[in-house]
Amino acid sequence: MNLSKRKLLYPAYFIGVSVFFLYYLFPSDAVKDYVVYRISQAIPGINVTIDRISPVLPPGIKLHAIDIAHSGRALIDIDSIKVTPGLLSLFSRKKTARFKGQINAGTLHGWVEADSRGGRLKEQIEGTLSGVQVAEIAALEGLIAQTISGSLDGDFKIDGTGLSRSMTGKFTLSNGRIDFDQPVFDQSSLGFKNVDADLLVDKGTLFIKSCRARGNQLDADISGSIALNRSGRGRTLNLKGSVTPHHGLLARLENSLPDGLLKQKRAGKMDISFTIGGSVESPEFRLD
Repeated sequence: MNLSKRKLLYPAYFIGVSVFFLYYLFPSDAVKDYVVYRISQAIPGINVTIDRISPVLPPGIKLHAIDIAHSGRALIDIDSIKVTPGLLSLFSRKKTARFKGQINAGTLHGWVEADSRGGRLKEQIEGTLSGVQVAEIAALEGLIAQTISGSLDGDFKIDGTGLSRSMTGKFTLSNGRIDFDQPVFDQSSLGFKNVDADLLVDKGTLFIKSCRARGNQLDADISGSIALNRSGRGRTLNLKGSVTPHHGLLARLENSLPDGLLKQKRAGKMDISFTIGGSVESPEFRLD
């Protein structure tokens, strides 16, 4: 073997051995405990369990089977997520990383930035969801009594740290369906071509800036807020909106509609206004 081949072989051998030992001797449990600790410190009330963590190339880590809960209530399960730090940021007070994961048959990707310059920590997360099946999102089961299905896409942004953390997001639910625990307008379920929502979560309250649903049976618009407390009970609803039944649905419901709504229909007013108060556990529905 000539000298030039040996010069190439030795570095390749060294790199191969290093990668081998890095993978098989990777301290998965120690890294997992550290990641869980950091998340719990950054977001009070959040509980995270991770099955395991493994190293990946380019340099980074992959988290497998992540379960996220808040105050004991399940929020969401993530199949896996890969985190790749910005290598140059490792030597700066401004840390950055990119992430990409699999969640409920869909994908999640985005970036994280943590800036400690100036003696004050600032954090920001931006991400995109694509093709996520909402029927498998545990948080919805605790938020509403109905069953929702469909494919979710959208963008979100999280700013701040600790209790001052807020989230904004714009989402679209395609081929959506709501199965009611009790019939609404004599319908046990409703289908929607798309539902567009503009949301804000701030200081324990979910603000629905706008939510526009367009379906084959009816169209609906809703806005307002849901106050969430830590115990998961006594959530306060302050919602208002309108429903516009399509002609086919109106024809089927004409005999069961209240007189007031029939008068609106005859006057050419097709939309039905409503408000929802009370709590998630005991909502109070009123027609306006």
